[in-house]
Amino acid sequence: MRNLIPTMLLGSALALTACMNRDAVGTDTAEGAIDSADSASAEGNVMMAAVDSSDSTAASALTVDAVALRVAANITGRHLPAGCATVTQTGTTIKAIYNDCTGPRGLRHVSGELDLSVSVSLAGAITVHGTSVDLKVNDADLEVDATGTYTSTATGHSLVVATSGTGTGPRGMTVDHEGNYTINWDAATQCHSIMGSWSTELGTRTRSNEVSLTRCAAGCPTGTVTHTFLRGQSITVTFDGTAQATWTASNGRSGSVTLGCQ
Repeated sequence: MRNLIPTMLLGSALALTACMNRDAVGTDTAEGAIDSADSASAEGNVMMAAVDSSDSTAASALTVDAVALRVAANITGRHLPAGCATVTQTGTTIKAIYNDCTGPRGLRHVSGELDLSVSVSLAGAITVHGTSVDLKVNDADLEVDATGTYTSTATGHSLVVATSGTGTGPRGMTVDHEGNYTINWDAATQCHSIMGSWSTELGTRTRSNEVSLTRCAAGCPTGTVTHTFLRGQSITVTFDGTAQATWTASNGRSGSVTLGCQ
């Protein structure tokens, strides 16, 4: 079972779409949807691992230099084995080189380069712009071009991402995703979520994805995933916190699927 929320949940979509009209949907469409979700999720999670709690600095005021130091420390301190991630920092610019690292938020086999540029607004919002070179995360090849704005409360942490990245997902599909999503994390309840919408471009064809999912600790998720296919058909999977999810398709078919969670 994959640890990333959309990976675990959307991984069932390939089987579900087999029930729909092959001419209208097609196996390649399902694989493209899964790879798009995997790529966006991996992108957001690797950036969140770097920026999370970067506002907790030793400085009396939240300065951009203090935040950049914290981001650099997060990268080296949150990935295993020790020393797998090396960081070069020049002012507010950070270059991270990963060598098969395992990190928080379900990150596995992280390798390649992630370049981050840090800024802080007058209101205290931390913004990180990320680009990548040969970055591999959770079996996906990513070309990151994303801007994430990080904010936090006493227990809640949020990263709002505007993305126009590209990549090749774990199933070998080349995808571009453009849109917005938000990753939320509550340290008190151990609940995390991803919510947003983005389009997937394959040549001149566009597919849309709407994701609203929450998972607490190691429990089963709640929420929905809706994918609209090239010719207008769609499928929605609903999760109610149990190991049994239900799905409905725009052609009237429905069913259920067993999840690998407890």
